[in-house]
Amino acid sequence: MSRPRSTDPSVALSIAVPQSLKTRLDQELSYKQSRSKWVCHAITEKLNQEFDPTSIETKHLIGMLHARNIIDYELLTLLRTRVEEIEAGR
Repeated sequence: MSRPRSTDPSVALSIAVPQSLKTRLDQELSYKQSRSKWVCHAITEKLNQEFDPTSIETKHLIGMLHARNIIDYELLTLLRTRVEEIEAGR
């Protein structure tokens, strides 16, 4: 009797990483550990992280609003100026 097929089969994925990063990864793993399993775990952990909006700088958020055409250039400069004033007062 054959074993059941996986409900989530693996697929080959080719990516390029800097040599220095590969070397660090290889130093992290023992001879018998799977590089693929390690990378899959790292990707899963990254994707499952909770988004923390407080980690984004205010100036960056304002820039994102402008990039999405939510605010115009005039409001962008006004808000940036106000943020700089607030930060200078701290």
